[in-house]
Amino acid sequence: MSLLSPLLEIQELDLAADAARKRSETLPERQAVPTLDAALAEIDARLAAAESERSQLQAEEAQLGQAVSEVAGEIEAAELERYSGKRLNRDESTTHDDSQRLLRERKEAIEEREMELLESLEEVESRIETEQTNRSENRAEAERARASIREIESEVAAEIERLEDSRIGVVPSIPPDILKAYDRVRAQPRAGGRGAALLADTRCGACRIKLPSHEKTKMLAKPEDALIQCPQCRRILIR
Repeated sequence: MSLLSPLLEIQELDLAADAARKRSETLPERQAVPTLDAALAEIDARLAAAESERSQLQAEEAQLGQAVSEVAGEIEAAELERYSGKRLNRDESTTHDDSQRLLRERKEAIEEREMELLESLEEVESRIETEQTNRSENRAEAERARASIREIESEVAAEIERLEDSRIGVVPSIPPDILKAYDRVRAQPRAGGRGAALLADTRCGACRIKLPSHEKTKMLAKPEDALIQCPQCRRILIR
């Protein structure tokens, strides 16, 4: 076994840690939470608008109720005066009747508007109830998603800690310059997290390039713990 074979063990540990982090980063719940938050903002906006509309309708309904009471009071006062024993001539009687008719028509118009307002209020209340239900369901779903994220993050953190402990136990067996070169190559975007590869049958185990015989001869002449890199992908070659 090559003196640098433990580097492949380190690589497997690093790849496992990468996979654990990717599992956490690519959780469907991570994509769901922003969508749910955006939907909640829209729900809250619609709910606020509906509640504002309800307040306006309630205020108008209260004003109309007051107006109906005032008109009814006028009608009652006029009737009391009409039948209080005071004698009215023909013109006064006609004026009284016309005035009462107009007041009753006004009262009916106000009451009709009140009915329209009550129907509008009923519709707004229904919308508010629907949006409140939507908000409760949204928050519950978002909390489930966040709870799932927290659970997976905890599992991943424990897994990474275990892998890092194992890595620490192997690192001392690798020369510092080799490990530094491995980390540098592994960090390259196109390396796929792999900084080392086996050299087998004159081929790099990563990029599969076949090394010229003179290159292989030069490599084999070096010490087993020498830093040897693939001329194409630059991965550390393990003999």
